[in-house]
Amino acid sequence: MADTSLFGDLLEPGFREIYYDRFSEVPMKMESIFHVKNSSKQDEKDSSVSGFGYLQELAQEEAVQYEDPIQGFDKTYRHKKYGKGFKITEEMYDDDLYNIMNKKPAALARSTRRTFEYQGASVFNNAFSTSYLGGDSKPLVSTSHPRTDGGTAQSNASATGVVFNEPNLEVARLASLNQLDEKGMKIDVTVDTILVNPALGKSAHLVVDSPLRSGTADNDVNVNKGNWKIIEWIYLSSTTAWFLLDSKLHELTWFFRKRPTFKQYDAFDTDVAKYKVTTRFSNGWSDYRGVWGSKGDTVAYAS
Repeated sequence: MADTSLFGDLLEPGFREIYYDRFSEVPMKMESIFHVKNSSKQDEKDSSVSGFGYLQELAQEEAVQYEDPIQGFDKTYRHKKYGKGFKITEEMYDDDLYNIMNKKPAALARSTRRTFEYQGASVFNNAFSTSYLGGDSKPLVSTSHPRTDGGTAQSNASATGVVFNEPNLEVARLASLNQLDEKGMKIDVTVDTILVNPALGKSAHLVVDSPLRSGTADNDVNVNKGNWKIIEWIYLSSTTAWFLLDSKLHELTWFFRKRPTFKQYDAFDTDVAKYKVTTRFSNGWSDYRGVWGSKGDTVAYAS
């Protein structure tokens, strides 16, 4: 026997289409920053093993000296579940004259997309905070990352909070080249992405896109032109902080345990149709290398 509670089934295919159409209508910045992967486990654990030092010159008949690799720091990604839903009564379905119901899946899609952006940006919004630590017990951006071989601690931060400008961009680029692996070897960092709040977007484009060197009276060629990708992210909370990324080398990772899933359920007794979206994911960083940052506030920073 058919009953009125089945009205939700008539809406579900269309609602699903609306949801996924709206979800993908605006490209997410998160996907252009993190290495996005799928996971089939309750959590993911990253670790690393060092390479080796320079080869040693050997005299005739001299034996090769053997060197042990070093275990790096571990990082565990624990997936969390997120969800949201809405309900529609039979009366709302019958009396909706203003297409309100069709707007609900679109709003839920925007909520999902914004959640991903917010959670992704939180990695950078907390990049200097000692309350958010990586496998080496340091923030993502720190002046004192330890090395597992006991070597000199490394920095991927501006200790003076330098502001973003053309000279400081070059200082930061050169500083990123000094990042070493666990054996103290250079790792060929090539920072190619500038990540900023839109408040710094204009400055970034002037420095990078001008045909001639920005802010000078000379006729120097702008060596930055064509060498950087600029990402302006409205979800970055600081209007002064700026980051440089090596898009290939960095270990900023996002794991989807379950991608967003839109579902519908009809309540027989109340004639209420329920719609929800759920997802499971985790994100963070496995290693700080390939990332450099400054608070941009001209205040001393040491962490």
